[in-house]
Amino acid sequence: MKANGPQLEEELRYGAQFTARHLTTAPGAVPVIPDIDIYGRTIPLNGMVGGDLITYVNFQERFCLEARIQEAAGRGQGEMVQALCRLGRSGGILVADVAGHEFVDAMRALMLHQAFHTGALYEMDLNGEITVRLFEQINTRFLKSTTLRNLEADRDSSAFITLIYGEIASTGRFHFINAGHPLPLVFAREYDCFVDISPDRFISYPPIGLQPGEDHADAVRYERALGYKKRYTVNELNLMGRGDILLLYTDGLLDPFSEFTQRDLERVVSRVRGASARGICEGVIARRLEAAGQSDDLSLVVIKRG
Repeated sequence: MKANGPQLEEELRYGAQFTARHLTTAPGAVPVIPDIDIYGRTIPLNGMVGGDLITYVNFQERFCLEARIQEAAGRGQGEMVQALCRLGRSGGILVADVAGHEFVDAMRALMLHQAFHTGALYEMDLNGEITVRLFEQINTRFLKSTTLRNLEADRDSSAFITLIYGEIASTGRFHFINAGHPLPLVFAREYDCFVDISPDRFISYPPIGLQPGEDHADAVRYERALGYKKRYTVNELNLMGRGDILLLYTDGLLDPFSEFTQRDLERVVSRVRGASARGICEGVIARRLEAAGQSDDLSLVVIKRG
């Protein structure tokens, strides 16, 4: 039986609420790392769901690292043992922005969430850590997916996703890959400002789903006018001093057409820098929404070294 207008609207609203619940970080998912404080929040443009995604890998909670270390040691896999030991003092953070902010874009974000965590499990089994191979596979899958194209209003358009995934260690070391996403910002407490970082420290790649990898076995079957991308490489930053702050965000925070500029953001962070990661995040978002209207989904993750 075909749903009438009000019934269809109610079903769509229920679907949006269901999706929003599953895209909201569950209690315990945020990594607990010595001397590192993490907090993130997403504000959808439509007030319910959108195309932004924040998800975490709490390695200590999600995986039994001790059992994996014993198994790897028993097989003589010394490199895997070292990788697993490192993860005991690290946590993973993924921030992504699906092109668009409608319900279908939230569905794409949910697909990415599941693909990422499924792939992470395979990576842990194979390598004892998450490698760039996971993101090569996600890029290929989202490039080739008919399902994703069918979710587009214009099926000939490209459904792409900007993404940053990184792992923060208790030492303040943050290593990450970037697929077309806004670059991280580091606020140094000692200098009370954002730190200028040499461009060669940031290697960025096209958004997920736009270009096949040039060394992928199936690349020749999926030629694109935009060409082929090189294999992902890993960038590294360091929170050198206690109280230093790392910001990961989507472009809804620093829209180039917005009145809220990076200089404004720097002033806000300076004012709230003594607060917890949650206090900093809430303070920045409140000031951002007060200063300028919201024209896109907005996400922010604050990582503070204690």
